[in-house]
Amino acid sequence: MTTRLLVCAMLVRFDKQERLYKAIKLLRPAHLNVQRTLEKMLEGAGITVTERAVLEALCEEPLTVPEAARRLSMKRQFVQRIAAGLLAKGLVEKQPNPEHRRAYFCAPTHAGRDLFSAVHRREIEMLHAVLGDINQTEVVVALRVMTRIDAAFEALARQAGEIREEGP
Repeated sequence: MTTRLLVCAMLVRFDKQERLYKAIKLLRPAHLNVQRTLEKMLEGAGITVTERAVLEALCEEPLTVPEAARRLSMKRQFVQRIAAGLLAKGLVEKQPNPEHRRAYFCAPTHAGRDLFSAVHRREIEMLHAVLGDINQTEVVVALRVMTRIDAAFEALARQAGEIREEGP
């Protein structure tokens, strides 16, 4: 290998943006593998992975459908269908919204909160079993990087008109 090719190879090999690209490239397969694992873990629980995500958001605090959609980066109509399914299963209930008559809050019922707690506990146990060797510093750095990636690509999607601010 010539010196020029070696220098070029070294520049690419240690280029920060190339490494960031490789990290972003792992997001889709990682997401799919997490989803497949969650699907398997949710067998018998009576909810789907998407219902689990919406239920988790609602367990954090009661939200309107548009608020939940924004937090989850999902379309409002899709979250509306998921929330309706959770309502029909008795896992979520409607609560009045004093700021907007038609956009009610969705909140977990006791059954919904208990189900999410049980599911979440199993997930935490699984994470400890398979990834318990990852230290706190690595987790903090990963969270910081993933938060920045998400914010940057959300801003780009907003600029492209893919994400719109929706009212209640």
